[in-house]
Amino acid sequence: MSASKINHRKHLYIIDDDSSVRAALTRALGHLGYDVQQFEGAKIFFEKAVLFRPAVLLIDMRMPGINGVQMQATLEEKGWRVPVIFISGESTVQQSITAMKQGALDFLVKPFDLNKLVEVIENAIEIDARQTHKLSRQQDLRRRLEVLKPRELEAYLCLTKGYSYNEMMYSLGISLPTAKQYRAAVMRKLKFSTLAELLEFDRELQVHELVDRDLANRS
Repeated sequence: MSASKINHRKHLYIIDDDSSVRAALTRALGHLGYDVQQFEGAKIFFEKAVLFRPAVLLIDMRMPGINGVQMQATLEEKGWRVPVIFISGESTVQQSITAMKQGALDFLVKPFDLNKLVEVIENAIEIDARQTHKLSRQQDLRRRLEVLKPRELEAYLCLTKGYSYNEMMYSLGISLPTAKQYRAAVMRKLKFSTLAELLEFDRELQVHELVDRDLANRS
């Protein structure tokens, strides 16, 4: 499965080993304006799917090979946090419980009402649209930090904590001229005129954990 891409259509991915179910859902939901892709199982989905957002996965619980719960767990392992709706002709109580604990939005038993399915899909699409927008914004903000060198990132963290020059000197083991140089570089590269702008940026990004990880990766 390739990286996700964002556009303005509503994308549905049907994963079901029953070809008649796939065909019926694709036809009905396609007529309602959804962009529908269908796959006969989890394996082919992970091999072939190109994921566009916002999206919803309609997954059959009982499939040969990789079942619905196992597919959901694999999605989580891969970091593909896409809303999941399970559709199933039969499943165990434990499967249903596991699916919901793993974050499934709903569980519909075949045969189900199309209007109910559309209602659940629309709710999931709205959730994914919000989630995708938030992630995109966070990535845009984080990319701004990539212009900073590792020591400048450390200085950035000092500034977000409200450190004075003396505190920055002590924390980073640097001289006063170097502390001033780092502060000026951070403000210039991130295009901030005031410290208040930097702090607002930091609040939006919730950056501390991300920068700490980035520093470790780049050291």
